[in-house]
Order: sequence, then structure tokens, then C-alpha cells
Amino acid sequence: MKIALAAKSVYPFHPFGGVQKYVYYFAKALTRKGVDVEIIAPLDDGPARTETYEGLKYTFIRPAIYKYLEYPVGWLGVHLFSWSLSRYLKNKDFDLLHAFDMAGYAYLKRQSRKPVVVQVFTDNYLSNPITLKDTANLIASGFKKIKEEKVRITPFSSGAVKRRYLPQYLFKIKPMYSCFNDGDRIFFEDEIFHQEVRELYRLKEDKGAVVPVGVDIRAVDDQLKEEGITRGKLGLKSDDIVLISVNRLAADKGIDKIVLALEALRKKDDRLKLLIVGSGYQEKELLEIIRQKGLEAHVRHYKNVPEEKLYHYYNICDIYICAFSFPGSSISTLEAMACSLPVITTAQPWLVREGENGVVLNSNSPQAIERAVAELTARGGLKERGRISREIVAGFDWAPIAERALEQYKELVT
Repeated sequence: MKIALAAKSVYPFHPFGGVQKYVYYFAKALTRKGVDVEIIAPLDDGPARTETYEGLKYTFIRPAIYKYLEYPVGWLGVHLFSWSLSRYLKNKDFDLLHAFDMAGYAYLKRQSRKPVVVQVFTDNYLSNPITLKDTANLIASGFKKIKEEKVRITPFSSGAVKRRYLPQYLFKIKPMYSCFNDGDRIFFEDEIFHQEVRELYRLKEDKGAVVPVGVDIRAVDDQLKEEGITRGKLGLKSDDIVLISVNRLAADKGIDKIVLALEALRKKDDRLKLLIVGSGYQEKELLEIIRQKGLEAHVRHYKNVPEEKLYHYYNICDIYICAFSFPGSSISTLEAMACSLPVITTAQPWLVREGENGVVLNSNSPQAIERAVAELTARGGLKERGRISREIVAGFDWAPIAERALEQYKELVT
């Protein structure tokens, strides 16, 4: 079976986060099962080309859009890539297109086409609450607050809502609805989101399937066998209580909320430290908060950690924190669990089993995070909670996830 995987940005060629790593690890898992996979993405810094990376075939086509994907104008870039992808696939030999978010929009309009799977993540069926009036203010402020909130806009929203958020409705929500209706199958990261999107967009239930975000447990274990970073190398003490969050530095990820929680926590226990791994448009703002709050000695920031070294950073920590502004999957949370860390999360209740391996928060406010950290450290038994995390995450290995997707593919191509 020949599968075309199309995404607006991919690991390791573009600035990446969880979705980009999803495509990479998912493709590797499919390849191990004998599937012929081609990953198709917009240009990076190089020319249009096809190349092989770690056994995976990557094809890069015009345009290059990665530099502005974080901004509202990024929707327009995805449309340009969508039309370019449709032209590229016109004479290609393949069996099925698996398109992430709106990448398959233009191809789905072709009268003669192959089956298409549309995969959507939470961040893409909701919208930034940006009105036409707000846009100029955002440009002037350097987009510091984009994505901190999300609004639910659908073709069934009131006319007033559509007019208020007209750019999002025309360039994101309406095309996404078209992808949902025209696609042959829709993949969701969890049943929670399957039901939410089905209700919001009034979709047929039999179109949806759950194909979760996963983690390459074998890769984690292999890396942890190698010599890696230690607490001593980072200037941390053996009795420090080390928190970690690995994410893009964007407003919706809530890293600033974790830093503000740390300010209050360390006044009660000076052993608390925080590792932040990641880069993004919010970096300057975060570093300023750390400086203003006098937390330089308590926070370590690493923005270019190679994938093969990343797991050692989790491994020297005590608690992982995911402080998203809205629910959604997180590869980094799964990676932390694979490294036997308890978790505090606002976004993935399905990963916390009756509180045994962590805490689920209803809010990413600094106060809520502060209470959760204090609760976990007071309870003790962090190693045992981490062991339970590892037990839970075994059900999210990429091999069975790829098998689940392959079953769906076979239904569509036969």
C-alpha cells in the first residue's frame, strides 16, 4: 500500500512541535509494517526536492510557509500549500492521501481522486479570537497574545459570530468544514474530540475514527541506555524537586503560567526548580518574566535540544507539567510518562488514571498549577506515580496506533 502523508510542517526540517513529530513517528511505524510512505510538505530553507531521512521519503514542494505559520496569515499559507499539493498528486501513483488539518482541501475538490483521510488536532478546529479590528493591534504588539484563548466557530454559528471573526471563518473554519464533509474518514486524537467535533460540525458519526498521539517507547528506552545529561551538569542538586515542560514557547502552551506558579512555590520550598525545553515567539516575554520575578537561579531554559538527547532531560526531573490553555494531545507529556514521570495536566485527562499518576487541572492559572505541585510533592511517592505513568503510556506505543490506522486505510482502498 502506498500512502501520501501531507502536512504543513514536518520534523526535523521545520521548526517543530508535537504535530510535526507525530507525522515523523507515525510514518516510521507505518513503514515498519511494510507501508510505502511518502511525506509531502512545504519547502524548508532548501529547494523543491525529494530526499530520504532515516529511511523516510520526504518531498518538499512550493511554497515555503513555515516562517509565518504561527501567525493568523498562516491560514493563507496552508491554502497555498493545499493547491500545490493537489497539483503534485495529480499524476502520482499512490493509494490514499492522509492529510493533516487543511492540507487536503484542494485535492478533495478533484472529481477524480483517491480516498482521503483528514486528521485534525484540537488546535485547528478551534479559532484564535481575532477580529478584524484586533488584527492591527496584534501586529503592533508583535503577536504576543495569539492563541492564548480559543473560540468555537462553525458554519452553524450565528451570523454575528461569523461577521465578528470573519477571517477565521472564511479561511479556516469553512474550509475545515469542507474537508470534514468531503473526506472519506476523519481521524481524531481522542474520543472526547471526536464527539465534540461531530456535535460542533454536525457530522456523521461513522466518518470518525480515533487514532491517538503516541510515543516511541523503544526509542526512549534506547536513548536512556546511553550516557546523557545529569543534574550536576545543569547545576542542579540531588535533593532539588525539578519540574519540566517541553513545548513550543507560544501563548497557548501556558509556560508563563508555570513560571508564575514557581514564583510562589519557591518561597515555600527553595528546592523547586524548573526546566523549560523549547523555542517560539514567546521566548523574549518569558525570559523577561523570569528576570522580573528574580527566578534566574531557579529556571533553566534550553531551546535546541536534539531529539536523541531530549529523554535525558525528562529522566533527571521529578514532575512533568502540561499547562495548555485548552484540551489537546501532547507528545511531550507521553514522552515524560515513558520516562516514568508523574504529570500535572490541563489538557489530557485520559492520561491520568484516577489521580494515581498525577493531577488533572480545570484551569492553567498559576494558582491552580501551584496547588497541584504542592499537592503532589506533599503526597510524596513521586517514583511510584511515575511507575504508573509508564504503565499507562505502554498503551500509546506507535506500533498499535499504526495498526489501527492501517485497518482504516484498508477499508477505504478495497
